[in-house]
Amino acid sequence: MTIVSIFWGLSSGAALYKDGEIVAAVSEERFTREKNDSCFPALSIEWILNTYDVKVTDIDKIAMVSNDVGMDYIFLAKHKWSIEDYLEENNNYWKKKLVANSTFSKNLYFDVMSHKIKADQYPENYWKEKIKQKNVDSFVEDKNKLVANFFNLPEDKVVNIEHHRSHASYSYYTSSFRNEKVLAFTADGWGDGKNATIGIFDETGKYEMVHVNTQCNIARIYRYMTLLLGMKPSEHEFKVMGLAPYGKEKYAKKALEIFRSTLYVDGLEFKWKIKPADSYYWFRDKLEGVRFDNIAWALQTWTEELLAQWVKNAIKKYDIHKIIFSGGVSMNVKAMGQIAKLEEVDDIFIGGSAGDESHIISTAYCVAQDYSETWNSNNIKSLDNLYLGTEFSKKDEKEVLKRLDLSKYEIIENYSNKQVAKLIYDGNIIARSVGRMEFGQRSLGNRSIIADPSKLDVKEKINSAIKNRDFWMPFAPVILDNYSKEYLINPKNLKSPYMTLAFDTTPLGYDAMKASCHPSDKTCRAQILYKNSNEGLYDLLEEFALISGRGALMNTSFNLHGYPIVNSPTDAIYVFEHSDLDCLVLNNYLIIKN
Repeated sequence: MTIVSIFWGLSSGAALYKDGEIVAAVSEERFTREKNDSCFPALSIEWILNTYDVKVTDIDKIAMVSNDVGMDYIFLAKHKWSIEDYLEENNNYWKKKLVANSTFSKNLYFDVMSHKIKADQYPENYWKEKIKQKNVDSFVEDKNKLVANFFNLPEDKVVNIEHHRSHASYSYYTSSFRNEKVLAFTADGWGDGKNATIGIFDETGKYEMVHVNTQCNIARIYRYMTLLLGMKPSEHEFKVMGLAPYGKEKYAKKALEIFRSTLYVDGLEFKWKIKPADSYYWFRDKLEGVRFDNIAWALQTWTEELLAQWVKNAIKKYDIHKIIFSGGVSMNVKAMGQIAKLEEVDDIFIGGSAGDESHIISTAYCVAQDYSETWNSNNIKSLDNLYLGTEFSKKDEKEVLKRLDLSKYEIIENYSNKQVAKLIYDGNIIARSVGRMEFGQRSLGNRSIIADPSKLDVKEKINSAIKNRDFWMPFAPVILDNYSKEYLINPKNLKSPYMTLAFDTTPLGYDAMKASCHPSDKTCRAQILYKNSNEGLYDLLEEFALISGRGALMNTSFNLHGYPIVNSPTDAIYVFEHSDLDCLVLNNYLIIKN
């Protein structure tokens, strides 16, 4: 069976499922160079069809998530919004609708924000007609037809999968959990009329949603607290999470009580003590005078409390102790780390980058299951790595190198990982663009900036050289599996191949990775590396361990601040030339600045 799956929203993308496995998955942002691009993923689809020689007539089904939200992200190109744009949206629409109780239609929302409309995207005639008619509500009904028209296929080829079933399936099929019952949790901003679910995968992978929530507003409140703290919603929540450990409990008590006065957990339900009319102004008025870091601390603490209690209660009810978690809230690695510590949890797995972008992978699995005569997940290959994107030839790299001023660089062909490891050990910052590009929001070594994590000054060097990150934001380490027990407090031996869990570090681990750990609480968002996932990267870490005695490297995404992770050698060279990176590693060439 050949399935092309797409997600059209924040952040759009496409994937290819063929004969039992995902063979490719990529986000549109990597081609357009617009971070979190929400436009139709035409370039992603084109790359898949061309690279894998898929003819339209070969496609059995087109898989999509049946998300009932996202029109505003697409129509108004929200991926390009500034903080000021979100404040304008709040003041001119949501405040009047929710706080002042004005009767506003969705169409009026698009009138209010009409200056942000992006009509020059597929399908242009459709958007222009919607603007003329001032009728946008039919997009959900029209979406399947628009997608089918793009492929020039009948509309019945397009299959929609329920939003939260898709989320749950992502972490399940990227895990190694099989032949046993698994308890699946999802939580996000909204999708198909709900914002949290509990489900069960049985011994053959058949999924049943056993509980639905519509009041789990954690993601929505976290989003608007991000805005309240002067950061960009739907993108900078990780900055709030990174800021939280700097807060102090004694100064954050007021803020914590404000959050606790709203949502709470009762059994499997999320209920309200006080339900605010909105998720911004109500909190803004009550939190006035509380310092920013203490607001972040209280918000994160409250989030962890709610999620941990919810998971504990569900495990007690269903007596299943192996769990998975998906949806936008699963990107909160600190909360996932706290859930992992629960006595009730025997094992936990969170798929890499398990927000809405991951629907391109999970909807394909769901459609394959629904349209197969027989299905048993035990016979389906687990997705054991996320290196699913583009890769480039020596010819591609050679063409790009012709544009370099060779007087400024030393170029070494057929380099060794031993040479690269020595450069890292000597304090150089290395950009690595090797092999297939990672899927998702987190670099996993193939489109990464890499450095020695034992040197604290390397953080400042990377920030001044390229990343421009906020001073409180930690970097992350990639750790050899055989060093992880020495470096991480991980008594359950949990797998974390995609930086989805925050671990406490041992004294030895913190000393070896201090530049990649949070300086306040000494936790780290670890990528535990196994040899079968990425042999080239594993070999580089082994070479570094031989030189240094340390089995970890700092790993952060290879991109300029505000831009997506690099895709091609052209992107890599551009960033290399426009930053203070010391060296660039391609598949066939090592480039060192003179």
